[in-house]
Amino acid sequence: MFLSFALLTYGFVPDEVQEDEIYGYRLTKRARLLQEETLYALALPMIKVFAHYFRMVPETDNFIERIRKNLRTELPRSGYMGAFTPNEFLGTCCTVGLGAFTFVLVFSTLFAESANIPIAIIFGIASLYFPFLSLSGAIANRLIEIDRRLPYTIDLMVLSMRAGLDFMTALDRVVTRGQQQNPDDPMIQEFGVVLQEMRVGTSKSDALLNLCERVDSDYLNSMVGAIIQSEKRGTPLATVLEIQIDTIRNKRTQKIEKAASEAAVKVLFPLMFIFAAVVVVVMGAMILKVKGSS
Repeated sequence: MFLSFALLTYGFVPDEVQEDEIYGYRLTKRARLLQEETLYALALPMIKVFAHYFRMVPETDNFIERIRKNLRTELPRSGYMGAFTPNEFLGTCCTVGLGAFTFVLVFSTLFAESANIPIAIIFGIASLYFPFLSLSGAIANRLIEIDRRLPYTIDLMVLSMRAGLDFMTALDRVVTRGQQQNPDDPMIQEFGVVLQEMRVGTSKSDALLNLCERVDSDYLNSMVGAIIQSEKRGTPLATVLEIQIDTIRNKRTQKIEKAASEAAVKVLFPLMFIFAAVVVVVMGAMILKVKGSS
């Protein structure tokens, strides 16, 4: 097995692995992950090898290209999970599948004294989907964090605008300080993209609409709509943002209250099973005691 694995590795790993270019936040995140995550550092070379072969797939209308197109949208929404490019993410799926196959194969060989290859293949194929599940969870968690951080970030912008700064300068100050305090803050990351687009000539309305396309948040959509309407009507932007902050906080409070009121109903169903189990234990003990005494 070792000789076969060595020959497979020798034939599979190319002499020179071409890598996708990464820059900006993704580059700094990868450097941090390489220092903090040992498993990430060990798996990354294999991921790059698989990504090298996925990069050879032409960018035509095929199955791999459709997945890559979808990943180009979802990876930024997840905060660049693992600092992966689309090809590297596909390489991650192959690496996880290969790891699951190897683990099941070695486990069955050690404990069952025979390599269960069919089960190992099934586990390996099923594990190919695990990174996609993790990606969906990362997108959902990031959206929750954006909704939670949005009012506080807008508060800082309103304070800066009340002090006499315009929208772009206030946004620049908030993004600069946010990157120094917490570079992983998703709200700061998204506002940083908005700031970069405005600096290269994109209008404020278009940059904010692009933000709504990247982040599917109802709170953010309502706030951007109010900002665009204020520009058309000439309403002071700081006043509009203050109203939107109060509205967002009220909506979040109502949402939390609704979830709290539904919790009692949701807990009732598992409590019925717990109550039934308690009844079985008590009645069973009583029946055994009566039989023993008789």
